[in-house]
Amino acid sequence: DATSPATYFAERDFTAGLDDLSALQKLIECSDVITFELEAVPDQSLDLLSDAVNDGKVKVHPSVDTLRLIKDKGVQKTWLHDQGLPTLPFILIDEQANSDDLLKKGFCVPVVQKVRRGGYDGKGVQILWNAEDLDRLWPAESVIEPALPNCTEVAVVVARDQYGEMSAFPPVTMEFDETLNAVSVIVSPGVLEPAQQTKCLQIALDAVGALGAIGVFAVELFISAAGEFFINEISPRVHNSGHLTMDGFQHDQFEQHIRAVSGRSIGPIVPRAPAAVMLNLLYDDNLSNAHTGAPYSVALDDDHMTFAHWYGKKEAREGRKMGHINAMGHSRDQALARARAGLKVLCSEAFNPSVDLYKAVKR
Repeated sequence: DATSPATYFAERDFTAGLDDLSALQKLIECSDVITFELEAVPDQSLDLLSDAVNDGKVKVHPSVDTLRLIKDKGVQKTWLHDQGLPTLPFILIDEQANSDDLLKKGFCVPVVQKVRRGGYDGKGVQILWNAEDLDRLWPAESVIEPALPNCTEVAVVVARDQYGEMSAFPPVTMEFDETLNAVSVIVSPGVLEPAQQTKCLQIALDAVGALGAIGVFAVELFISAAGEFFINEISPRVHNSGHLTMDGFQHDQFEQHIRAVSGRSIGPIVPRAPAAVMLNLLYDDNLSNAHTGAPYSVALDDDHMTFAHWYGKKEAREGRKMGHINAMGHSRDQALARARAGLKVLCSEAFNPSVDLYKAVKR
C-alpha cells in the first residue's frame, strides 16, 4: 500500500501485493529478519519464505509453520484441541453446508460462524441467534462453535524470545461496539478476580509455550457466565489489545516483539501506573479535526498521562479504526475518566493538528 503510514518511517519500502513473489524476493535479499503484522499471507509467499529460511538467506519470526497453523482458524482450533488447551467445542463446515448439517452434528442456535481465513477485527465473524438466522449462514469454509452470551472477553499479550523465556502483560478486559463488532475499550488490569487473572495468564503462557515460536502473541479468551475458561484464538503478532502498553508500560509490546525477533532477550513487564485504559478511535464526523492523513502522537493533558496516537491512514470512513487514546491512572476509573476527557479534546473544534505535529512523546 503506497499510502501506508509505515512509509513515513521506513528506510526502504516495497509497494506490492502479498502474493507478489518478485517483491518478496527483493525483501528477502535486503533483510536479516522478516516478521508479520497480519496473518493473511498467501501460501505461495509462505513457501518462498520457507525456502529462504532453509537456505539460510533470512530468518522469519514467528516461523512460517506457526503462521500456517494460526492463519486458518480451523487448523488453529484443531491444534488447540489436540494440545489439550481449553477451547469451545466446534465443527468445521464447507461452503455447501446448511442449517441441517449443523443440526445433524448436534449444534443448535445460538452459534458463532467464523470464516476460516482472512477474518480480522470482527470481519468474517457472525452470530446466528435463532433458526431464522441460519438462513444467513455464509457459503464459506468456516468454524462453527456455540455462542457464549454474557461472557467476559479477555486478552493476554505474551512475548517469547529465542531462549524460550516468556513474559506476559497483565490480562486485559475488552468492551465492544456492538454495531461495528469492534473493540471500543481496553482496560488493564482487566476487571477480573485475582484467581481469574492468574488462570488467564497461565492458559496464555501454556498456549504460547506450546507454539514454541518467537515474537509477540495475543491470546484471546472467554470466561463464561459459569466461570469456564476457553481460548477464542491466538494472533501471532502485536495486537490491538496491547496498544495501551505504548504508554502504560516501560517496555511495550512493539519493543518486546522487536527484541524477540531480532535475537535479543525480552524486557521485564514494568507498569508506569497502576492502571491503563485504551479507547479505540473508530471514525465518525466528530473526529474530522483529528484526521490529517499523517501519523502523529500527542499528549492530551498537561500531566502527560493521556496520549492520542493517530495512525495516519489516508482515507477516513465511518467505523474505521484510525487511532487510539491511552490514559494512565491510580485506578481504572481514573484512567477511564482521563481517556474520555482526552477524547473530548481530540473531538473539539480547537484541536487542529498539522502534518508537522508528529513527534516522539517524551516519557
